[in-house]
Amino acid sequence: IAAGCALLLSRPLAELANGIDQLAVLDLRRPVHQMFSRVAEVSRCQRSFEALGRGLDAFARYVPRDVVRMVMSGTMSRESGAMDWHVVTVMFSDIVGFSAMCEVVDLEMLRRVTTEYLQRMCWVIVSTGGALDKFIGDCIMALWNAPRTLPGHQLAACHAALKM
Repeated sequence: IAAGCALLLSRPLAELANGIDQLAVLDLRRPVHQMFSRVAEVSRCQRSFEALGRGLDAFARYVPRDVVRMVMSGTMSRESGAMDWHVVTVMFSDIVGFSAMCEVVDLEMLRRVTTEYLQRMCWVIVSTGGALDKFIGDCIMALWNAPRTLPGHQLAACHAALKM
């Protein structure tokens, strides 16, 4: 009986601990899945963990992962000074003639072109040390020297512009 009770607790708790370790390093490659335990308290912890994983995944989709990691580690807070004012380099990039193109291109082609453009430009931004701030239609707003300090951020943004 004792061994059976130990299994009822240890297996779901081990799976839960592995999942928590995964979330702690923002490893969201493996989706959070439904876990099962017959022990009510363990089951409740599992449901809360699953909700936390879904929320963190949604947050990480809309906020640069570097920012999410900094918030999670506690390095970005008003008290830490991470919110102090400093010089950043900002870039706006969009597709020339996009509005006119929208009027003549079918929706599927427009979706493919826009998706490919945004993916390629985001790769260039990130590969040069920049951070994606937001999409504004076909426009991308990117930052260098935020949220992380980047010496030579002006030059890095220029390199990104040339790669684009």
